Amino acid sequence: MAVLRITGAWKVGSVRHAWNTAEVEGGAGVDNEPVRPRRSQARANRSRIIEAAIAEFAGNPDASMDDVARAAGVVRRTVYGHFPSRDALIEGLVDEASSALLSVLEALPTLPDRPDVSTAMLALLSWPIGDRFRVLLTFARAELGEKRIRDLIEPARAPSVALVERGQADGLFSTYLPAPVLVAMTEAVTLALFEEANNGAIADDGDSFALASLVLLGVPPDRAAEVVAEAWDLLRTRTEAPAGRR
Repeated sequence: MAVLRITGAWKVGSVRHAWNTAEVEGGAGVDNEPVRPRRSQARANRSRIIEAAIAEFAGNPDASMDDVARAAGVVRRTVYGHFPSRDALIEGLVDEASSALLSVLEALPTLPDRPDVSTAMLALLSWPIGDRFRVLLTFARAELGEKRIRDLIEPARAPSVALVERGQADGLFSTYLPAPVLVAMTEAVTLALFEEANNGAIADDGDSFALASLVLLGVPPDRAAEVVAEAWDLLRTRTEAPAGRR
């Protein structure tokens, strides 16, 4: 009987995900098990389509499904097999970004007890994901609506509020506004920073994002820079460290 192995990995900024390559060992029984290799190929095609869509929409927000198919190296029917419409493809990008963000949030239990350092680390871990999917800001908001983009970052809201509340209780963060309001302001700043990255004004590995998040929470800029440096030092020892500072 054939043995099917799913191996490899692909990387979104700092987050590792399962890759979809299939290796079949042995000859007997292959004809009796055609579904699993086909499913693996389908997953590989979907990943290629997503990557092609990100690149195509970044260069041309009006890119068609044909454009995406050519960039992905697949026939148009394959694209439509995964995404029945252009809107469905855009939703697929949003879902992909959401999954990547949830993977970052899985690191929360392992973050340090200090809310300021944890905030910086979370920002540094999240930035590569937002940087990769920032194409969503250029056209998806217009096509899917502002609420859909904000729904994308909804999973991060509750843990972020809890982190800010801890920082306020410890005297590390300002109490000039309630934690939920500060987090909402941080979300707005996040979207603005991604826009600036789109325009080429920001080209770092998340330092600006982490620094802005801390300053918004009331940490003096000089101290915030020190905290970001501490966060990078800790991330270097972790497997999820963003590639830019390893």
